[in-house]
Amino acid sequence: MICYCREDIEELRKQREHYYIPSALFDTMQYKLIRLEVKWAYVACLNVMLKSPSYDREGQAFIKDDHPEMVTVLQDLANKKVDKEKIDGYLDELEAKELIERKGRDVYLKKMTHIF
Repeated sequence: MICYCREDIEELRKQREHYYIPSALFDTMQYKLIRLEVKWAYVACLNVMLKSPSYDREGQAFIKDDHPEMVTVLQDLANKKVDKEKIDGYLDELEAKELIERKGRDVYLKKMTHIF
């Protein structure tokens, strides 16, 4: 799995306005069967990571699975009530779909690509 690194985060921070939304997540066939709420959870995680990333020794970016801003950002994006329990369920689905990787409490996001 190819995750975001320090250079990716710095580049995306330059490009974003309000929220960064990877078009591949919504426009390509490989992600078509993923529920919309789960896609928005990925976008929320990515935008929280862009705002306040942490980096491991290899320079890969991650966020903590209990970052309080994930709930706030996802509520804004999905325009509905979200709590920590829902976030945990979305993270489980993202991990099952191999869009994130968890290492303990650290959440690494897979980079979106256009394959099809």
